Amino acid sequence: MPQPSPSPDLDQLPQPLLAAAQAARREFLVALEPLRGELFRYCRRLTGSVWDAEDLAQEALARAFTRAAQTHQPVERPMAWLVRIATNAYLDQVRRPAPLLVEPAEQAAPAAADPAEVRDALAEMSTLLAPQERAAVVLKDVFDLPLKEIAAMLSTTEGAVKAALHRGRGRLADPQREAALARRTGPDRQTLDALATAFTAYDLDGLTKLFVEDAVSDVIGVAHEVGRAQIAAGSLHHTLVLEPSVRWRAEVRELDGDPLVLMWATPADGSGPEAVEDILRAETADGGITRLRWYYFCPDVLTETGDRLDVPVRTHGHTV
Repeated sequence: MPQPSPSPDLDQLPQPLLAAAQAARREFLVALEPLRGELFRYCRRLTGSVWDAEDLAQEALARAFTRAAQTHQPVERPMAWLVRIATNAYLDQVRRPAPLLVEPAEQAAPAAADPAEVRDALAEMSTLLAPQERAAVVLKDVFDLPLKEIAAMLSTTEGAVKAALHRGRGRLADPQREAALARRTGPDRQTLDALATAFTAYDLDGLTKLFVEDAVSDVIGVAHEVGRAQIAAGSLHHTLVLEPSVRWRAEVRELDGDPLVLMWATPADGSGPEAVEDILRAETADGGITRLRWYYFCPDVLTETGDRLDVPVRTHGHTV
């Protein structure tokens, strides 16, 4: 059966349509700005990782924008609305094929742990709990939400939530819990050192060559670039050529055993001291960068990383 050929009118989306979509998204994000910090903190506790938390927050906001366009009733309690969307996004990302929360409903949950201890445990053991258990423990032991509300968020029963709490709290209290943790393979340190050296030297050509041909670059929340040429002409050119207001210096540091690149900036006019204004995280393969994430527009990530590494930071909000 012959396949219909694409309409010439659809070879490219109209620029006014893209501009309208971008303007609507920006207006939506500005309206939610007062809730961004709380949303990030929820995602941080749910995922146990500053990086995964930012990814989840971005996914939740993207879904919320789509959901808002499909909603014909007022959105009451927008923070609770965002938490529900973030929770569903988290479960969708990591959900296993097994049915949700299947332990016997009559099993009682042990007493709640101290919230501070729960937060520390979740931060250290992001791979220990099953997704549903993690969501239940965070929503109950950190946010102290009623079981009925948690059950609604997880699309299950109160008894199943109690069972998930029982399992999750039990795993957090297991003295052998560290043996259950598995670490991810980190990026190649030599490649990251070369990345930092090229940035500091303002070597655009050398920097470009570090990327594989089909690499991806994400300026989180702002821009998505695909391919070495697009990255070179976009984020790399903007940073090294179109930003004369600061002088960049890149440095590789480690956080939780994973290397990352701190982008130190010194105002060219001498109006302030050197401070970290961006953080880069790379994925590598065969000595080349396959994906680069920029956290310039992620103030919560910059603030936490600066606090934990004891370095000064300057933030610039969430949007251009």
